[in-house]
Amino acid sequence: MESEENRLYDDANDKIRLGNELKNALIDFEGIAGVSKVQRKIQQELKFLEKVIRTKTLKENHITSSNFVNYEFLIKTLRLQQGVVDINAVFPLNSRDNPLRVDIVANNGLKWIKVIARNSKSIEDAAKGCVSFGARSVLDQAADYLEASELHFCMFQRPKVSQVKTANVCAVAKNHIFQIVFYFSNKIESSLHDELKEMGVQTASLEEPDRDVDQYATTSDELNLDVTTMLAYCSALSNGRCNWVFKEPLLTEQASKERELPVKPILEKIFEGKRLVCCQLAYDAFENILKVLGGPHERELAAEFMKRVSIFPNVDTIPVEFSNIRFTAKVNERSLKIFSFGMERKIFTVTSNKAFVRSAKMQGINVPVFVHASRALTESKEATAKPL
Repeated sequence: MESEENRLYDDANDKIRLGNELKNALIDFEGIAGVSKVQRKIQQELKFLEKVIRTKTLKENHITSSNFVNYEFLIKTLRLQQGVVDINAVFPLNSRDNPLRVDIVANNGLKWIKVIARNSKSIEDAAKGCVSFGARSVLDQAADYLEASELHFCMFQRPKVSQVKTANVCAVAKNHIFQIVFYFSNKIESSLHDELKEMGVQTASLEEPDRDVDQYATTSDELNLDVTTMLAYCSALSNGRCNWVFKEPLLTEQASKERELPVKPILEKIFEGKRLVCCQLAYDAFENILKVLGGPHERELAAEFMKRVSIFPNVDTIPVEFSNIRFTAKVNERSLKIFSFGMERKIFTVTSNKAFVRSAKMQGINVPVFVHASRALTESKEATAKPL
């Protein structure tokens, strides 16, 4: 009996170690919507396990009912994806009161992923109807995903799920295929795989991941540039001058991140094959910031870059979707008009203004954006900085 009790407490401590590892792993994804909710759920489970260990009230079901294995598989799947914009995203369904929760929204909205960490037998029994009344199988869940996809606008169009073989997805990337992918942690029967495929749902695993369409694919040949994007593109930091320690901690942090992951190659990939546009308000704001804070080389870079950008009049009206957005330091009237310009033209906005995107998301508005890391103008700050 004592050895059995020791085993139980050893298992609980293993779960706690796993939970802490998962919390640390999610730090890399903190900029993604929904991640903070997963972090809170993990923390709640950790507190509960620590409590039952401390009070010596630990039971077997406290171990078996833990969600840490699911979260571990979610994070491993997350690492394989490009253009992730949401975790545990909510989409409405007409067939039921509760909305559908999509585990991972990747490819900037073009791919919905469900992660399934259950054992093979329980998955296959449920698909055959060998479960208690009301239990839902992966086929039922696939039907929910398909229904929700018909109600959801993706890149300003209703997505159409393409019934293609996984191996052929990249070959048709330019058709902007909307993918639904079910990731399984364990192998499933080929018959179940075939049924899902027939419905238009791909299956994948960590060993055999799905093939991505272009994460920067859009149905428009235009991109709307936010002020933050123009600044990032022309910043000295993103143009080879990031080996500094500035007096301003924020600039030093940006310099460090630029050394780890340069922003400009990412922007060039997003811009590839696109016509770059901005509204007059964005251009005027960029020019004003450049005059006050920009150094000589940054101004030269800006002048050359703006030859690639077409400037259009500001929008006259704000979309009804944005009518209730609350203003903050980063969600101001200027930002509202810049994003509205992109919405009116039905094109993606390129931005580092995560605050606006997050605020809109909290109000149920999925703004079509490509989000990148921010970079300030720093050339004039180099005089008081220390070189590395």
